[in-house]
Amino acid sequence: MEVILDTSFILSCMRKRIDFLSQLEEQGFMVKIPKEVIQELKDLHSRSKTSEEDRICIKTIFDIFEKRKIKKTSLGTRNVDDGLIKKGKEGVYIATLDQFIKRNIPKKIVIFNAKNAVGVE
Repeated sequence: MEVILDTSFILSCMRKRIDFLSQLEEQGFMVKIPKEVIQELKDLHSRSKTSEEDRICIKTIFDIFEKRKIKKTSLGTRNVDDGLIKKGKEGVYIATLDQFIKRNIPKKIVIFNAKNAVGVE
C-alpha cells in the first residue's frame, strides 16, 4: 500500500514528536512525499512569519527524509490539494489534516491524538 504525505500532516506529527514514518511502515505502507509538498515546506521554511519551532521541524524532516531515503513522487499539478485529491480518488492513501481533502478522498491516514499515533481512518 502506498501513502502520500501532505504538509499539514508532516508538520503536525513533527510538532507532536510522533514517529509517523516508522508507524506507517509498520502498518505496511510505502511512504512517498510529493515534490510539490517538498516545495511547500521549503517555501514555509523561508517565510519570515514561520516560527523557529516550525523551521527546526522542517529542517529535521528534510534530514529524516534524506536519511531514510523516502521516495519522491509528483502530483502532476500545480495545486497540491487538487493533486492529493486526484491521487486519493485513484486509491492511494493520503495522510493529511486538511478537511477539504479528507472529505473528497476515500482512504485517509490520520493522527490519533490520544495515542500519539497515526493510522487508517
